Amino acid sequence: MLKHRTIRGWWITVVLLSLFVLPFVATAYANVGEAFELGIDARLAAMGGAYVGLIDDESAVFSNPANLAWGERLTVLSTLQTRLATASSGDILASLNNFAVGVHYFDFGDVPITDESGNATGYFSYRNYTFVAAAGFKIKLPSLVQMGLGENIGCGVRAKLFTIETLAAGNTTGVSVDVSLLFLGELSNTRGIPIEGYCLGLLFENLVGTPISYGSGHQEELPKRATIGGSLLLTNHITTSLDLTSTQDVRFGIEWTPNPALSIRGGVKNEGVWIWSAGVGLLVGDFTLDLAIVSHPYLNEQFRGSLGVSW
Repeated sequence: MLKHRTIRGWWITVVLLSLFVLPFVATAYANVGEAFELGIDARLAAMGGAYVGLIDDESAVFSNPANLAWGERLTVLSTLQTRLATASSGDILASLNNFAVGVHYFDFGDVPITDESGNATGYFSYRNYTFVAAAGFKIKLPSLVQMGLGENIGCGVRAKLFTIETLAAGNTTGVSVDVSLLFLGELSNTRGIPIEGYCLGLLFENLVGTPISYGSGHQEELPKRATIGGSLLLTNHITTSLDLTSTQDVRFGIEWTPNPALSIRGGVKNEGVWIWSAGVGLLVGDFTLDLAIVSHPYLNEQFRGSLGVSW
């Protein structure tokens, strides 16, 4: 009982500290650095993007790199997203044990240049590329091992290099570093509550980075943001996940896996407007296929598909 009370007290301290820190790293505006969020795969997109406290070793390089602390295999994952008649994006990543690399792109296509009368006089393009490297390690401090947490806590570090290709005044390159934590918990006695396990995660984005310097000479800081997330593994093969961010975003997702070959997902998030999502996942041998659709009250629907293989 003392051991469980100690663990509970330790995580209450972490959560309270995080809630204290969140308002101080909030950013009042969004900029191009947040295009990195498009890199999540179809599974996470279908679950409302609530990934910080969710076990997901396949796309950890784009979600919570602390997941890599438990990596034990080689995984390759590719994702394609399209918003009809608007833009497309995609990524490819590879992870081996505790390390992962990936590249993400966003292509808005050709944008017409018009004169005062609205006549097209030419076109320009807008493309964004992000290169990512991440690593995750288990935290094995003596005090944590004595508490029985030697294999339960992972720490992740992620480095990002992004570049924008558009009109000369808008071209830029930036570098930043993220840090994350993930705790895996098991419940042996839930007194009738159908909970088999839980996860708690913290993600601090752009803790260190270079300012965004555009070709026009304008500069702005990368948006700093903290996210606290948690997930519950319920009986009947149901997983729920919730994220709260310092920018006051809320994300929620649910996944039902009636058998290992099939998963059905749904999610909702509020990032100024309510955005709904849904999707399915199929597992065939070493291959996974995930599909998602994401609605938006003002923009066209997003369609996202991910194909992965693990050895």
